[in-house]
Amino acid sequence: MCYHKSLAVSAPELEERYGATLASASANLPIYHASGYQFPDWPIITRQEPGKLQLIQWGLVPRWVKSPSDAAEIRTRTLNARSETIYEKPSYRTAAQKGQRCLIPVTGFYEWHTMGSRKFPFYITSADQPVASIAGLWDEWPDPETGELHTTYTLLTTDANPLLAAIHNTKKRMPCVLTPEAEQTWLHEDLSSREVLALLADAYPASRMHSHSISKRITSRTDPSDVPEVMKPASYPELAPYPELFS
Repeated sequence: MCYHKSLAVSAPELEERYGATLASASANLPIYHASGYQFPDWPIITRQEPGKLQLIQWGLVPRWVKSPSDAAEIRTRTLNARSETIYEKPSYRTAAQKGQRCLIPVTGFYEWHTMGSRKFPFYITSADQPVASIAGLWDEWPDPETGELHTTYTLLTTDANPLLAAIHNTKKRMPCVLTPEAEQTWLHEDLSSREVLALLADAYPASRMHSHSISKRITSRTDPSDVPEVMKPASYPELAPYPELFS
């Protein structure tokens, strides 16, 4: 799955990349590392308003949730959605059926390789897109206590390509990173459920990705992780015999 990502660009660079206007001046860019469990707001482009980059909270809260406490609980389980079941799971079914698709801009994401009881963090980027898009779904939840409308999103995942299967070797999943062609299709075209599922099943090619191991600062309780240093390469002798982890 994918619970850690980066967006290490300035607001003007992001607007130029998508030909869209950042709807809020409060966007805190660049972001070198953000954890989903912080439930951060993220610049998102929805199919319904493709000319805007809207700050939307990570962790989808479906419209049918009845209370703020229920919303707080469910969003811990909806940071990611398995793309294969978005038309089946109640949390995502309505958003999928209504075509509430979105692009999640990233400059990279983080995963861990497991070796026995040890975990080694990796940073993965697109080799040919400085800013890539991950496919997502968004929804709106009206707070019954305040009447406020909360917009949230989930990040879609698929079976890992060979590179991510080697790195993320316990789950063998990866985010639905989109090629430029798939990005345009996801955002702009009318798609049947069958076409949506086929597009999401087509994992981003390993040959078009770059990966390197990084320091364990990313999980430090004392050092800040939202700093450029978190993305820098770090070597581990234990990983040297496994070239398939690096691209």
